Amino acid sequence: MTKFLKFITANNAYMLLLVYCGIAGILIVYQEALSLKSLLSQGMEIRAGVSRRFSDLHQYFRLKEENERLTLQNAMLLANAVTGSNALRDSARVNRMAVLVNRHPAGFTPARIVERRFNTTENVLILNAGSRQGVAEDMPVLTPDGLVGRVIRVTDNYSKVMPVIHSEFSVGVMSDSNMTQGLLRWDGKREQTAQMNYVPLSSSIDAGETLYTTDFSTFALRGIPVGLVSKVAPGKQFFSVDVTLLVDFSSLTHVLVADKTADPEKMELLLGPAPSGDALPEENPNQEETP
Repeated sequence: MTKFLKFITANNAYMLLLVYCGIAGILIVYQEALSLKSLLSQGMEIRAGVSRRFSDLHQYFRLKEENERLTLQNAMLLANAVTGSNALRDSARVNRMAVLVNRHPAGFTPARIVERRFNTTENVLILNAGSRQGVAEDMPVLTPDGLVGRVIRVTDNYSKVMPVIHSEFSVGVMSDSNMTQGLLRWDGKREQTAQMNYVPLSSSIDAGETLYTTDFSTFALRGIPVGLVSKVAPGKQFFSVDVTLLVDFSSLTHVLVADKTADPEKMELLLGPAPSGDALPEENPNQEETP
């Protein structure tokens, strides 16, 4: 033991060198392990970053395809929604017409508007029902809301209608409260506003009254609603009466054609020549014009 201590004492410098070398070796190994871990960590981060970039790029192209697929799907859904909405609206209109048909003794032919020509005065409607469906000239055309017009020409499967908003259209009407009568015409200005002519100043008529067709009509059924009196102003001989039409022609799609034509005997008495030696009858202001 004494010899060992003497050896260490004599060679303490070498011993310290060995200790320092061991510590240095340990530090070198530890430092290399840290560097390796650092490199591995950085490599993993770089790999993750590159992977994210490729994933984003792949997702971009997939997103483009997905957007195209969703756009096509939305277009199909929109088409189905439009078709369904049209079917619901048409069904509602047809149901309202069915109620009118069931309540009225006259026969009706349902029809759909397939063409329309609107301008300042010469407005016309084309229906997908003609002589094969029982439609004839001078038949009244209406909806549950009110009078639309009259049939003026018929082919096998189509018919042409002169609507209320036509410069040559006229129909005899009367008010609901006091039976004031007059002739309804349209002046070609506002689509929803017509005029009730030949209302004497002695008559009683007020704004808000509903106007209906009368027995004086040569084509229309009695009692078809036409419009609401919106303005009454006195003139020299007659009242100036504005009427708001009940039918909205801008959204009109389905109509009913009533199975009624002008009475030939009545038309002969109205329009036929007077007997020889008799004076011609005075013009009836309630007489409708024939197209």
